[in-house]
Amino acid sequence: MGNPLIALLIILILYFTIDRTFFGFIPDPFKAFKKAGRIRELQNMVAINPHDARSLKELGICMIDKKDYPKAREYFEKAVSKLSDDPEFNYYYGLAVARCGDIEKGRELVDSAVIHSPGLKYGEPYIMFAEVYIENGDFNSALSLLERFEKIHSSSSRGFYQLGFVNMKLGRKDEGTAYLKKAIEAFKASPRFKRKVDRKWAWKARALLRKAL
Repeated sequence: MGNPLIALLIILILYFTIDRTFFGFIPDPFKAFKKAGRIRELQNMVAINPHDARSLKELGICMIDKKDYPKAREYFEKAVSKLSDDPEFNYYYGLAVARCGDIEKGRELVDSAVIHSPGLKYGEPYIMFAEVYIENGDFNSALSLLERFEKIHSSSSRGFYQLGFVNMKLGRKDEGTAYLKKAIEAFKASPRFKRKVDRKWAWKARALLRKAL
């Protein structure tokens, strides 16, 4: 009989390899290790110089990536006096503030960011803040932001899925199904390197379409 531990290890390696190649559901351990090292490095820099605004900003962004929004807000608030004119900073700061529950203040910060830099991060602030509204059940506010996102990024599976989802929630079935189909088509047309990111949204679109039809 073969060793079951070796068999299990082979299965895990195969699963990890397939996931890294096609899906991306499992976090990349090498990327996570590198990010953890960068966070420690930044924390050491801030410990030496508590007024290092650039390091505080990067730490805040790292915390947003980890979904630790209270910690992100804490870092951003230590840097706000020096970076209040930086659109990217205001976007991330506003997102952290909104995720901590103060949606109105967060929206003001994000609006300030996109006013000063309308194409900031290829429309990312619009979809990220739209998702804040979605999670809070404010679908009308989400829709207006998603429509602005679509004007900047017209081939996003994620954007089309969210537009489909929101339209469905607002009772606009025809518009919703049309956007869900666009999400699937955008995935099919995306280059191979982008498909791993887009596949999740295409699957979600298919699942929602099956429920709607």
